[in-house]
Amino acid sequence: MHTEHSQSNPPPSAGSKKNFNPISFVRLMRSAGGAIFAQASLHSKLASVEWAEEKTRLTNMAIAALSGFVFLLCFMIFIGVLVIAFTWDTQFRIAGVSVMAAIYAAGAFFAFQRFAKLAALRNQAFAATRKEIAADIALIKSRL
Repeated sequence: MHTEHSQSNPPPSAGSKKNFNPISFVRLMRSAGGAIFAQASLHSKLASVEWAEEKTRLTNMAIAALSGFVFLLCFMIFIGVLVIAFTWDTQFRIAGVSVMAAIYAAGAFFAFQRFAKLAALRNQAFAATRKEIAADIALIKSRL
């Protein structure tokens, strides 16, 4: 009788798929519940640390953009008035206004460069959390 049972169920080959057994899955989840909860807790702590870093980066971006705007505006007002006042009655009026425009453009360019540099760091947001979750998913897939 023992030989009949072993003949009716051939041993699984290396290429065959595993059958899903819901009872085994429930037992596995019950035994691994504490580990899953601990892992989820670690992921939430990592995400909260990364969120704090992301908030700091976004705050710095807002400060850089706002300060760039304020300084550019002040620069434009004061230097513009000064240049126009000094060159108004001279033959260099057009040249003075042109230089003013070039300086305004340079200030705006540098402010934009700083903002773009900070915005480029968005790809690093939550990188460690995404890496850890991907590793956990790969581990779970390999075990099932």
